[in-house]
Amino acid sequence: MAIAIALVVVGSLLDVPIAIVLGVVVLLLDVVHAAWARQGLDGIHYTRRLGARRTPFGEPVELDVEAWNHRRLPLAWLRADDEASPGLEVRERDLEDGEEPGTSVLRNAWTLRPWERVRRRFHVFAEQRGVFTLGPVDLAVGDPFARRVAEERRGATDSFVVWPRTIPATELEPPDRWGDLERARGGLAEDPARFAGVRPYAPGDPLRRIHARASARTGAPVTKRFEPSRDREVLIALDVQVAEGPLWDSGWGDDDVEQLYVVAASIARSLALRRVAFGIVAAGYAGAETMIASVPVSSAPGQAERVLDLLARLSGHASMPFERLLTGAARTVRPGTTVLVLTMRDPRPFVTALRRLELAGGDVVLVAAGRQAARDAARARQAGIPARRATLDGHWRTAERLVIGR
Repeated sequence: MAIAIALVVVGSLLDVPIAIVLGVVVLLLDVVHAAWARQGLDGIHYTRRLGARRTPFGEPVELDVEAWNHRRLPLAWLRADDEASPGLEVRERDLEDGEEPGTSVLRNAWTLRPWERVRRRFHVFAEQRGVFTLGPVDLAVGDPFARRVAEERRGATDSFVVWPRTIPATELEPPDRWGDLERARGGLAEDPARFAGVRPYAPGDPLRRIHARASARTGAPVTKRFEPSRDREVLIALDVQVAEGPLWDSGWGDDDVEQLYVVAASIARSLALRRVAFGIVAAGYAGAETMIASVPVSSAPGQAERVLDLLARLSGHASMPFERLLTGAARTVRPGTTVLVLTMRDPRPFVTALRRLELAGGDVVLVAAGRQAARDAARARQAGIPARRATLDGHWRTAERLVIGR
């Protein structure tokens, strides 16, 4: 502004019209810039909305981006740069490089009239499982002469979870030990969905098992009876480490890790379709303070989704030795529970921990996956541990069937 005033004064004194015109133009530009800069980003509303918080592998999620100029002055241009997690892709446009090396942004720009609101719809997806985030966003506005007048970073973020890929799996039949001594120790598990009538109340029966209407009708307390369940509880113990060697130097590969999670997810989905009570435990970082991530055994609706959520959040490296995980599981596993030990490694280092699980009453079945599945299953059988092989009929991205056999 000082330069503009000086040009006008000097041009007037020296009778140079071009200097006067130039001074007036510069002064006008500065006044307009100051008017827009005074308001900055006040009244500029920017929102992001995801159509879902969870999605199966390969399915896109709708993303709505909205900009609203909630003020009297027009916006010559408004730019929004949403920071995107690595691996995130947008169907309608390519992501651009961010200011920080190795970062990507979803860039949008608008010209908005006073009080105008504009909404754009995109479809975001990822080619791998995980948790993906959009945000924070860097907003910038400019005056009518395309000069930037204000910028601001807004820290709100939106995230969604991509589940591991699941494919049809052949049925895994664990050995049946519900007979003779095992039946005497644990009794028969009842299925609460299979009502079988009532019987007279006996001391020690849970109060919640009393049939209120039948008791009122007969004048004496009666207890509900249920048929024995054919299914047993299943706990999936997932060995996150996919290569031999020390925990800190195992040299894993991304394809091996993702194949392991596809196998685990497919088995979980198969158990859910059979309405089996199941859960999972794994030693992998999952954004929590504890080193062990788990979903308790349950047959409640949504159990498969909870397990898939956990598998999506697990890292590609172990947070503690698998032997320690199995030792901890031996203290909490219920007698009669089938423990599916899913691994891609030689089982001999943790055979002792598997023995402890058996002593605790668990029915251990080792499921070997990966390139050395046949070798690992054979070594487990040599140690006296029942074993199966889990084989995909192709690469984990394109396989159509998971075969679980001997």
